[in-house]
This record gives sequence, C-alpha cells and structure tokens, in this order.
Amino acid sequence: MNLKPSTISSTQLAALLMAYSLGSAIVYIPNPLSQAAGNDAWLSLILAYVFGMIVLACTLYLYNKHDGASLIAYSRSLIGNALTIIVAIPLIGMLLFATSAINSGIGDFVTDVMMDRTPLYAFNSISMVIAGLTARAGISVTARMFVLLLFLLVVFSMSVLILAIPTYDPGHLMPMMEEGIRPLLHGVFISSGFPFGEVALFSMLLPFTNSKKVEKLPSKLYMAFSFTSLMLVLCTLCTTMAFGNASGYFKYSLYRLASEIQTPEIFQRVESIVSIALILGSYMKATLFLIILNQIIIQVFRIKEERALIYPLTLLCIFLSLTMFQSPADFEQQVYQIWPFTVLVVGCGFIFLYTLLTWLRSMKK
Repeated sequence: MNLKPSTISSTQLAALLMAYSLGSAIVYIPNPLSQAAGNDAWLSLILAYVFGMIVLACTLYLYNKHDGASLIAYSRSLIGNALTIIVAIPLIGMLLFATSAINSGIGDFVTDVMMDRTPLYAFNSISMVIAGLTARAGISVTARMFVLLLFLLVVFSMSVLILAIPTYDPGHLMPMMEEGIRPLLHGVFISSGFPFGEVALFSMLLPFTNSKKVEKLPSKLYMAFSFTSLMLVLCTLCTTMAFGNASGYFKYSLYRLASEIQTPEIFQRVESIVSIALILGSYMKATLFLIILNQIIIQVFRIKEERALIYPLTLLCIFLSLTMFQSPADFEQQVYQIWPFTVLVVGCGFIFLYTLLTWLRSMKK
C-alpha cells in the first residue's frame, strides 16, 4: 500500500524526530547510564550518538535509493513479500512492547512521585487513549501539535538545568574511566539502543514528507538528531555534576535535580515542570510509536483503511502496559537491557542488511 504523499514538511518531520528521540529519554536515560558508566555516562551518549548518526545515514540512503519508499515497501522490493511478512513480525512485537512500556512508565512516574493512592490503570488508560486519539487524527495534525509541545519540553528542561546551576560541582565528573573501558561500553550499549538506535524504526515516517522539499530533509534531520544528543548530554552532565555517583540511584534524575531548586518566594516546587516535561515527552513518543506500528501492519497486510486499527492497538497497549511488568526491577531489566539489545539486533540489523543489499544491487547496475 502506498502512503499518501506530501502530508508534512521536512521541518515538521525534523520536529517529530526530535520528539521521537528526546521523548521520555530526557528524564529516564541519565539514571541507567549513570548506573552503568558512572562519571562517563555523558561520554557514552556521545559515542552512541555517532552510532545513531550512522543508522540515520543508512535510513536516509535507503529512502533516497528507493524513491521515498517506507521500510516495508523497500523490504518487499529487496527480499520479497513472504520474507517481508516474517521480518515484520518482530518489528510489530517490538513496537507493541515499546508503546506499552512508555505508557507504563507514565503511570509509574505519576504514582511514584505525585499520586501514590491513585490506581495505575487510571493513568495508563487516560494517557494511552489520548495517544490513540492523536494518532487517529493523522500525521499532519500530530506534527503541527508536537511542534508546540516539543518547544515546551525543551524550554521546561532547559529552565531546570539553568536554575540548578548552584548545585553543580564539576569535580564529580572526575576521574574519567576509573574502572576501565567496560563500564563506558556498557553505557554505549544502553544508549545506542535507547534512544539513538530507535531511529531505524523512524524510517516508516519518512514517506510522509513533502516530496517537493525532500532535498532539504537530510540536513534538517541531522540537525534535529544532533540537537537531541546535545540535550541528553547536557541533562546527563548536569545530573552527574549535581549528584555525582548518587545520580545512578535516583530513578528520575532530572526530577530529583528540579527538587533541589529552592529559592524562597521566587522558585518553589520546580519539579512540577519536569513532571510536565516527562509526561509530554512520553506522550509524544507513544503516539509516534503507535503511528509507526499502525503503518507497518496496514502496509504488510495491505489494509485499505489506514485508521481502522488505531483504536484496537490502543486498547491492546493499555492491557499490555498493565500486565507486562511484574515489578519495577522487571521494568528496568526489560527496558534498559533487553530493549536496547532488541533494537540493535533487529531494528538496526534490518537497516544495515537492507543498506548492504541496496548497495550491492546498485553496484550491479
């Protein structure tokens, strides 16, 4: 099935990439990276960013070589319809897991830090229903709305980082690689899968770009991806300078950083800003994952009505978010260990394979 052409601009797509990559990562990623890499967490992000740029370059190469086709479309062209269906099965499973995990994360955050007596299903249901309604409204409406929400996310996050300057101690960044290179590589592994390697799945949204301005698309996407990396590095650096090795023990490091900001009669309870940023980022990312999941299914099975599966998929993700994780430890293991491995092997693996096949085919011509 061919996607509708000329639906959003390249600038809007770049904003979607920022929302997709930054999303929930801006609040979640400093904690597992600090646990894995210690003071070198920010360096892990820089190395993972380089890997992510390679994946993005391969994604854009495939998009250009196959005349603006989606991942499923050029998969069919390269390996045939039967193998494409087989390839789509793990991709669908990945997206169901990721969307449900993001939704579960929203509920866990709200019940952990604000409304501990409210049942989890209340937040999971409401947030996922809103994401489903946004996805059903279409990519054009989603892009226009997310430009504003992304601006709020960046402004709120930067405000916290600036207001927390008095708490920073650059000495917490030293020594570098105190325990050798293995912790650093562990951090690279985590951040390569979450969030940088996830750009492989973003290839399903590239065909929505206005074909008349496609020549400007690569530069804008590279800039958006670089800005995402800069924001994540800044957040990780700031939480490390504020808490040192203890930053690995705070589940929501940026939220904890905001709680340290106390200026009597001027700034109080600044952590509420981070709460808004986390919820906005997670909501945007869940919506985009839901759109990508829907596009993969309708293209694989050639379903004519593009929006018919949005609500059933939303309901399925609500059920999964309530039943998939048995405990917070189970959530951390699946999201910070299993998910990065899956993204690198399956998502990025397919992109690298298709890039190689496309290059070999072009060489024969």
